[in-house]
This record gives sequence, C-alpha cells and structure tokens, in this order.
Amino acid sequence: MNKFLPFLILALILTLIPPVGSSANTTAIQLGSDVLFNQFHQLIEGKKVGLITNQTGLNSQMVSTIDVLRRDRSVQLTALYAPEHGLDGKTVAGKQVTSFVHPVYAIPVYGLSGSTRKPTPEMLKDIDILLVDLQDIGSRTYTYISTLHYAMTAAKEQGKEVIVLDRPNPLGGTIVEGPIVELPYRSFIGVDTIPLAHGMTIGELALFFNRTIGVDLTVIPMQGYTRNMIYQQTGLAWIPSSPHIPSLTSVFGYMATGLGEGTPIRQGDNFTWIGAEGLDSYKYADLLNGSLLPGVIFIPENKGTAGGVRLQINDLHQFNPAKTGIYALAYAKQLQPFSVPKSTSKQIAMFDKVMGTNKIGLLLEQGKTPQEIVATYEADLKKFAELRQKYLIYGDEPFIPLQPIQQKQPKQPNKPAPSKPEKPKTPTPPQPGKDGTTNQTKKPEPTTQPIPQTPKTSEKIAYLTFDDGPSPVTLRILDTLKEHQVKATFFIVGREVAGHEAILKRIVAEGHAVGGHSYSHNYQLVYKNMESFFADLEKGSQMIEKATGVKPTVFRYPGGSTNTVSLKYQDPKRYNKQQTVMHAIKAEAKQRGYTFIDWNVTNGDARSNKYTAAQTLANIKQQVKSQKEIVVLMHDSSTKSPTAEALPEIISFLKEKGYRFEVIQADHPTVSNVK
Repeated sequence: MNKFLPFLILALILTLIPPVGSSANTTAIQLGSDVLFNQFHQLIEGKKVGLITNQTGLNSQMVSTIDVLRRDRSVQLTALYAPEHGLDGKTVAGKQVTSFVHPVYAIPVYGLSGSTRKPTPEMLKDIDILLVDLQDIGSRTYTYISTLHYAMTAAKEQGKEVIVLDRPNPLGGTIVEGPIVELPYRSFIGVDTIPLAHGMTIGELALFFNRTIGVDLTVIPMQGYTRNMIYQQTGLAWIPSSPHIPSLTSVFGYMATGLGEGTPIRQGDNFTWIGAEGLDSYKYADLLNGSLLPGVIFIPENKGTAGGVRLQINDLHQFNPAKTGIYALAYAKQLQPFSVPKSTSKQIAMFDKVMGTNKIGLLLEQGKTPQEIVATYEADLKKFAELRQKYLIYGDEPFIPLQPIQQKQPKQPNKPAPSKPEKPKTPTPPQPGKDGTTNQTKKPEPTTQPIPQTPKTSEKIAYLTFDDGPSPVTLRILDTLKEHQVKATFFIVGREVAGHEAILKRIVAEGHAVGGHSYSHNYQLVYKNMESFFADLEKGSQMIEKATGVKPTVFRYPGGSTNTVSLKYQDPKRYNKQQTVMHAIKAEAKQRGYTFIDWNVTNGDARSNKYTAAQTLANIKQQVKSQKEIVVLMHDSSTKSPTAEALPEIISFLKEKGYRFEVIQADHPTVSNVK
C-alpha cells in the first residue's frame, strides 16, 4: 500500500489546482494575465513563448503564470527570464542573477541582472513571443521596468513580438513627481525620460517606451482598474516584490526614504525610516511636519547613534512619495551638512543616476530649500504629463477590455526603381513619428503613373457603427456623414432617447440604421440573468420604436458577445464558469431570432474619456489591413467629442483603402460576431 501513497497525494494535489484560465474572481479587478487566458487566449495559441517573470507573476487566484502556461497544451513554454532578485525574488540587490536549466521545468532560466541585462540573440532564438508578467512598484528606479525596456529593445532587434500582461501601479496613477531623467544620466535605474514617480502601469510604460523602440507590442489590459486606484483597493494580495519590499508600507516608503544613495542619509526597516548618524531626530521631525506634506506624519526615532524619523502614512491617496523624499534630503542637509557625490566625465555618481540629473545634487550643495528644488523641475513634469497622456489606458471609470492594445509596426515597402533615368522620383517610406508609430496619412508618390487605389466597389465594405448615443456628439457625427455621403449604424441606449428624439428621427430620415444596445447599459442589471437581459433590451427597443416608428432588427451586446464582465454579475445560484449567463442569453437570442453584431475594428474610444482624435485615427490605421468586411466600433455618447473630430479623416482613410460604406441589415449575417 505504501508504494501507492505518493500517487494518491499527487492526485489529491491535482484536484486542488484550478484548470487553465480559471479565475473565479473575488478581487475588484482582473489582471492582464486573467484577461489573456479568459478573453484573448488566441494570441498565444500554437506559439513558443518565453516568459519574463518572478514570484510576483501570479493571477488574481494566486496561480503562477508559469504554471498556467505549462498546463496549457496549446502553448509551448520554451524559456524563462528572471529580472533583478531572481525568479524567486530572494537574490539581494546588485548580485548577479545567474542563468540555469530549471530542475523541474527542464527549460532554460536566463538571468537579466548583472552583466547580462538585455536578452541576447541566443536567449531569444527559440521563442515566437516574449511574454512579460512582472509587478512594478511605481518608481522609476525599480529595475523591473528597466528589464522591460531592455527586453523590448532586444525583441525588436530579433524580430520577436512582445506581450505585456498589465498589473496595477501600487501608488495609483495620479501622482507624477520628481526630476526627469536627462539623456547623459540614463542608466539601469533610469532607462527613459520619466520622473521618479511616473504614475503609469507597466503596460502603459511599455506603450510609452515603444515610441522610441518600435517593437510589435501587445498590452493585455486589466479589467475594472481605474486611474486613481491604489493597490489596497484592488483586492489583490501583495506578493513581496524583492527582499526589502515585503509589504505595501515599504512600497509607499520606497522613494520617500531611499533617495540618499551615496550620502550619509539612509533608509531603515524596509523603507519605513530615514535618518543618519548624529542627526537630531526631533529637529528633523519638526522640519518635516512643519512642511505640511500631505498624507504623512513624521515620528522622531533614533536607531542606535543615528537619528531620524519613522513615516506614519495616514492618507495613501494624498501621500506623495517622491516629493517627500526630496524634502527629507533637503531638510537633512540643513541640519547636518554633508557632501553630495558628484559625477565626473568618467563616471556618473549613483546619486545622480537615482535623480536622473546632477542638478538636484548641486541644488542641495547650494543649500536650497525643498520648495526651491521642487520648483526647478515642475515645468519638465508638466511636459511629461502631457507626453504620457497618449499612452494612458485607464481613466476614471472601471476599464473594460474589449480587445488587446496593439502597436504593430508596418513593414516598410521596398523602394521601387525610377521608371526613367531622368528625374527619378524615389518614394519616401513612412517615417516614425515621435510616439514611435508610423505616419502613413500621406502615401508616397509612385515613380510611374499612379494606379487607382480604390478597387471595385463590391470588393470591400466598411460598416461604421456608433454606440451609447444619442447625444449632442451624434449631431456632429451626422453632419460629417452627410458631408461625405456616408451611411452608418447607431446602436442606441434606451435611457438616452428621452430629450433626443429629434436626433433619432434625423438618423432614420438620413438613411442610417438604428440598432438596440439595451435600455440601461448597466452590466450589473443586464447580466444578472437571461430574463433581466431581454427585459432591459426590449425596453430600450420600445423607446427607439416610439421615437422613430422603426423597430430595431439588429442589436449589440453591452461589452460585446465575448465579454467576461458578465461573469462578475451573473447570478451564482443559476450560472457558473461552465454554464454562464452569456451562454443562456445567446441561446435565447437565437430562439427569438435576434441578430447581434460585434466588431473587428475599433478606434479605442471605449478605453477612456481622455483621448485625442489623433489616437482614434491611429488605432484604426493599425487595425485596417486588407479585410474584405470591417465593422468599426466607435462611440457617440456626450464625452466622445474626439471621435466626431476624427471622423472625417477616418472616412477619408477608409476610402483610400478601397472601402465603400453600408448600413448593417439583419439579413446580412456575415457581419455577425466578427470580433
């Protein structure tokens, strides 16, 4: 009997392991890893995957991304890559992370800290996709984001695709603070021109980095995450990200106490204390408390012969770690003058690497107050905040991922030879813009007589669709459609009809189509059960029919037919992961003869209300290749003015690509479920 005992134990363990992609989520958000396996798994199917991760790479159910990939028979995990502190997060800072063959997985584990920080061609030769799943702590000097930058650069050089699984910025996304890295001071703790506190998720940083790298990049966003959410609000357990970051208290104290590299000022107790030998704790606390820095109180505390203060953070949303760190250095310098390490032409001082500039050290040497020091970089911070705006994914409302966020680099066309020796006209290939994308608005002129770009009108069809209206924005859209003689389909939210009946009548009168999109658009209500969904849908349809005299024959699911948000709100007494409310709704819709329409192109305006017309146009240009039929998702609610602004250029672009425009009809089933 004893010889069977190990097998019985193994069988018991396997029954306790959730299946691949399982995420019966009790957290407030779903991580990028959850969303990848639940919603966008096709991106990795049949691929050889290399994974950059460590002990923080767990999904919301605390299952390692390594294990999820290894149990996934449609994917081949061929290599692992470990950042600073190693695969288990226990290697001390600065120590080389070695490469080895994993004793259990039997695949190489490549160390990316020490002498080899950038993956070599040999490290990448056996992969198709480089997957990144790392938990950052929100500080520019934390090297996990540097490893991301180096890996993206290497992937670009080797022609590999990068997929970043997004995770929260523990500090939230509203605090942007500290000096910006200057080019001469770039290093492994400052790989790009960002401030100490950047206020971006690792996915947003990847998009930002890619403006200069240009790798084929996909970011899998989180679901339910908002810009002002700190880690404590996510419902996720904190996994110690490195030996001296065991808790969220350490995360928030990291920049506030850890900026004195190379000076006598040091941190203690995992970034919860700051001080120096001989410093007067009480005078130090008085200066810091007297500055009225938000969200924190400084408690005087000696550690042996060293004096200092312990941080007592009482408002995590108001607390500004980087600014607090600058104040802590400046006041310590006032109480106990010390020399600041200076960079030379041969070597950059570590203090200046941390700051990203030598200016802060010079200002400290001059005895400047913290207020004066902070004022010197405020203009640069403002410019950075404006620059980063186009790379932000999340806004004030919980984010719902409708598709991956992709930055695919178009292949450069071959330059044709001039048709005649005289006056050769060499076309100029598209040039990368400042954001790393390629501007293809103006096509290069060919050397011979131009060939008409528009194919026969029967070849390619575009269906422009607008969700969540009507609103005043709809009027601007209608004006543009009329000017360009283009027809579109509007999926109407019933609750928006009252007061906008005239807009709906104009939509119908000008030959556009109307479809249903629920009455309330309230996920919690419509996805509770099948009956609630159709009651809400019918109510919206009645509102549309009453206003226009036309009963909708096509419809769109709130969030699309493949949404996972419905899992969060479905009645657990009736539905589960295998038998979901969406399955029940789709089956009933088929019985009732409904025609639901998804999309295969989107301008991205669902991600946030803070976006630009240029971004929406760029999103469409990235997705429209040579598809025969495209259904373009856009929105016309009151907050979507940039969509209306971009529409003329979107129409012109699609016409150049050879598309004609039609409205969606229920008797054209090929456009159903195209997403």
